Amino acid sequence: PPPPPPPPEAPQPKRPRVDPSTGLMSAADFAESLGANRTVTVRVKCPLDDSNAAWSLLGQEVSVEVDCDCTIKEVKSRLKAQLGMPENKQQLKHSRLGFLKDALSLAHFNVASGTLLDLVVRARGRR
Repeated sequence: PPPPPPPPEAPQPKRPRVDPSTGLMSAADFAESLGANRTVTVRVKCPLDDSNAAWSLLGQEVSVEVDCDCTIKEVKSRLKAQLGMPENKQQLKHSRLGFLKDALSLAHFNVASGTLLDLVVRARGRR
């Protein structure tokens, strides 16, 4: 009788695809890379801005704990609860990616726990 075929090798785990233009994984691959714990803690650096006393912008750093599939708009909503600043006056900026769009998720931008975002006050109509 012929020798038995060699045992099948274990399939190689899928490597996440990275977009060469941005260096980011797809949102699904990023979420999968987090495993079972999809909660991320995002650090937000607030500006020192005393132009509006109702907003407590004292140059502090605040943390927001959210699911990685949560949108930037939802993060801003959590910041409103902590700082009293309306969402439409907030802009979140990533050091490498620039301003983050409200409709996209943290996973889209590959924002992991411990990532520092800058909060910028959106100024409109000033001259």
